[in-house]
Amino acid sequence: MPSGGLSAARTSGPPGRLDQRRTAAAIVSDQGPQYAESVLAGRYPLGAVALAGGIILLCASPAAGQPEAAAAPTEPPEADDRAAGNDRWAGELGPHAAFQLGVGMLALPAAEACPVSGPNGPECEPAETALGFALQSLARVDNFGFGGGITWAFGLRPTTGAGHDSLERQHSRSYFLVEGHFRYYLPRLAIWDSWVGASMGFVIVNDSWTTLADRDPYADTDFVGPRAVSLRTEGFAAALGAGVDWRFAKRWKFGTHVRYSNWLLPTEREATPLGDLASLAGRVDSLDVGLVVGYLLPI
Repeated sequence: MPSGGLSAARTSGPPGRLDQRRTAAAIVSDQGPQYAESVLAGRYPLGAVALAGGIILLCASPAAGQPEAAAAPTEPPEADDRAAGNDRWAGELGPHAAFQLGVGMLALPAAEACPVSGPNGPECEPAETALGFALQSLARVDNFGFGGGITWAFGLRPTTGAGHDSLERQHSRSYFLVEGHFRYYLPRLAIWDSWVGASMGFVIVNDSWTTLADRDPYADTDFVGPRAVSLRTEGFAAALGAGVDWRFAKRWKFGTHVRYSNWLLPTEREATPLGDLASLAGRVDSLDVGLVVGYLLPI
C-alpha cells in the first residue's frame, strides 16, 4: 500500500466535507474504489459518504467508460418544407431561364377565310381551328419575365380548291408566328406560379393549293421546285395572355395558358394566276389555348 498519501493525511488533521469528497474522487481515480473505502472507513467518519459521492460523479462522467449519446440525425432541407405543409420545390429558384415546349389549339372564331375568287367576288367560309406547336426561351428576374418564341400551326381540315374535278385540288393553311414576350408573375403560392403578360411580333399566313398529282405523284421522278401553289401574307401580331405553372420537380415545370391575339394583315388580298386568293386579310382575332413543359436553368 503506498504511504505518501497516508502520511500527508495523518499530519494535516481532519479535513472538511468538501475536502473529503475531493480526496475520495482522487483516490478512486488513482487506486480504485476498494482502496479508498478502506482508508476512509478507518480514518474519517464521513469517508463512506464522500466515497459514494465520488463514485457517482465518476460514473456519470464520460471518463467512466459510458458512451456519449448519439447525435440526432439531421434532416435534409427539403424536410423542413414538408413539415411546414409545403412541397419540397416550393422555394424560390432565383433568377433563371426557362426553355419551354408547348402544344395547343389556335382558333380564329370570328375570321372568314376567302381562298376562292368567284363570279361575285371572294367566296368565304368560316376559318378552321389549327393545331399549334411552340418553342420559347424566357428569363425571369424577381417578378418579371421576358423572352421570345416561335409558334407553328397548321389547319386540321383542308378544303376543296377551285378547279376541274379531275384535278382534286385541295386548299390548306398554316401559320407561323415570331413573338417577343413580357410577363409579370403574381406572388407565388407554394409550387404554383401564375402570370399575366403581353406579346408582340409578326405573323405569316401561308395558303397552299395542291392537286392529286402533287400529293400522289404518278412516278418517282423528282421535280425541281415546290409541288404546290402558295401565297404568303405577312402582318403584325399583338396578344394578351395569362397562365399558371406547376413546378413538379427542382428544375421542371408544367403549365397552361390562354392568349387572345389580334393580327393586322394587308387589306388587299394577293391572287395567283389561277384565281386563288389569300384567305385572310385585314384585322383577324385569334384565341390560343395550350400546355407547356419547361426546364429551368439558374442564371
